[in-house]
Amino acid sequence: MDVIINTEGSCDSKEGRLLKSQGLAVLNLLACGGYDLANPPVGNLLKSSRNLEGDWVILTPMHWQASHNDAVIVAIDKDLQVTDDEVKYWFDLYFAYLAEEGISLYYYDKYTWLLRVDDKPPLNAKPIYQVLNKSLMPELSQLDETMYWQKFFTESQMFFSSNPRKSLINGIWAWGSGQLKDKNTISICTDKHFLNIAQVYSSKVTLYDPSVNLSGFEIVLLESIDSLSELHQVEIKKIRSHWYWNNCVLIKEKSHWFTRLWRSLTHAD
Repeated sequence: MDVIINTEGSCDSKEGRLLKSQGLAVLNLLACGGYDLANPPVGNLLKSSRNLEGDWVILTPMHWQASHNDAVIVAIDKDLQVTDDEVKYWFDLYFAYLAEEGISLYYYDKYTWLLRVDDKPPLNAKPIYQVLNKSLMPELSQLDETMYWQKFFTESQMFFSSNPRKSLINGIWAWGSGQLKDKNTISICTDKHFLNIAQVYSSKVTLYDPSVNLSGFEIVLLESIDSLSELHQVEIKKIRSHWYWNNCVLIKEKSHWFTRLWRSLTHAD
């Protein structure tokens, strides 16, 4: 069983073998389904869960720092230390800016915006979690051959930096343009938060209820472990399983073949 939780875990190596997480529950879900995470289909997975038309990619608000010959993304998500109102302020401003160019932007959640790209050149970008605190120059050079996305990146940074309002948000990273496969048949038990996403991903999805038998599912996908009843929180820890938190993957059994497979799928260092 794979247990995917959209929060950070304690990552105690005494409980088993620790591997690198992909930083986000939906990325760990895609990895469990065999997707190559060099360019995962997160944009189209999320847009399908909201019944949006067209092709979409992810825009992640970020804080980056530049030197005379390089740039590095240094903060995303909670490390931006921004309120909901502040994020909405920047989204609305950026929404209006892109609308002038005929480009559609959609607010998915605080740290996830969607950009419609039907008529745009193909984007080849790694998930932001893979490029965090690393040199951006190699990544920018391979975004696309037409230089459209390099220009989009640069102009977006100029837009954010030109605003006098002080904030750690000073740019965005576009990613998640891969193609979504047909629904698989992996059995998933999930909470309300991930129900729509799970139903796009698989044809065998059950909404969690305290009466279900968790051991009968291949994947348990949750926003928080607290989504489970107290009894199930105890029971699930006794089941032989792989635990995927946003900051680590915990393998609670001897599984050398899985370690090799996970590293090949996630391009772990």
